Amino acid sequence: SLHSLSVDFTRLLEGGEVPEKNWKAYQKGDVGTFTRRLLQMSEDLPTDKIRGKYANDHEFRNYVQKYFRQYEELYDQAVTTDHGDMLASTFASSDIGRLYAFLCSILGRDARGGDKKIVH
Repeated sequence: SLHSLSVDFTRLLEGGEVPEKNWKAYQKGDVGTFTRRLLQMSEDLPTDKIRGKYANDHEFRNYVQKYFRQYEELYDQAVTTDHGDMLASTFASSDIGRLYAFLCSILGRDARGGDKKIVH
């Protein structure tokens, strides 16, 4: 579900189009292809563009908020069930965790697991 939201983020950030290469990979079962693309794009995307899109585009804002909710629910479950903290740390450093941390940092939101090192 988090990876499918990345498809929507990509579509909205790229004016409705998604790259054919990524779409084919996604259809073949590589559900993380759009999440990885967004992480790669994050180096080149002006943060003001994402902030503006979040402020002015209701659809984009809904997708981002849904991503936050779903990620935080999963992260909280990992923290609750994994007392050694390995699962939560792995989750936070995964591509979906890195995208979550990136969006949080751009939008001025405190990220779950912010006290843990998250690799960008």
